[in-house]
Amino acid sequence: MSPSPDWKYSGGVSPERQTKLAAAGSFDELLRLVISDAIVTRVYAKAGSERGLTHCVQPVFLLDLEETGDALFNGPWGYRAQYWLHPSRGLAANRELISALTPKLLAAVDVVAAPDLAKLDLCASLAASSAKLWVRESLTLLTESTTDLAVDRWAQEANRGVELARLGLAAPNQTKFEVKGALLDAHGNEVVPSRKIRRHLDIHNYGFS
Repeated sequence: MSPSPDWKYSGGVSPERQTKLAAAGSFDELLRLVISDAIVTRVYAKAGSERGLTHCVQPVFLLDLEETGDALFNGPWGYRAQYWLHPSRGLAANRELISALTPKLLAAVDVVAAPDLAKLDLCASLAASSAKLWVRESLTLLTESTTDLAVDRWAQEANRGVELARLGLAAPNQTKFEVKGALLDAHGNEVVPSRKIRRHLDIHNYGFS
């Protein structure tokens, strides 16, 4: 299957890299490759940061995707490309990824090293609708982004001055990712920060969240 001709790159992305980004040929095959490639490097519990949510806690799993990270974040079959197609398709792809990664994520949990994890229902947190995968955001990623993608919708929003779209047009070669389970309150209920309710729409419209 050929990728959509509307998923385009700027001249800064070489033809050789574009070929590698599209090599999986489908999201399902890319998912299979990602699961094989993923290495969990750390697991820890993180409290909510927004006002009123500091009593909530979520598990965070740090991942290395040395071979597949670039295609997952920037390829025409990748994570952001699924949201670009349609917000609901992006949500489904996010759920497929986390579900497939869950056995590997849970196997990496060490409640001796991170005792706060023992207080969480990790399975419920990972199965919740607000659990998500994303790149590990760094200062370089946020301040030194380049225009690597030529996706019309995102380019139009960037031209209007939307900061998320400026970030969305960047396609840095990423290998560091994280899976964040849902925030859970003291009773084990999922709590979604208000700024994340529209996450699927942000990635669809701008390529970033």
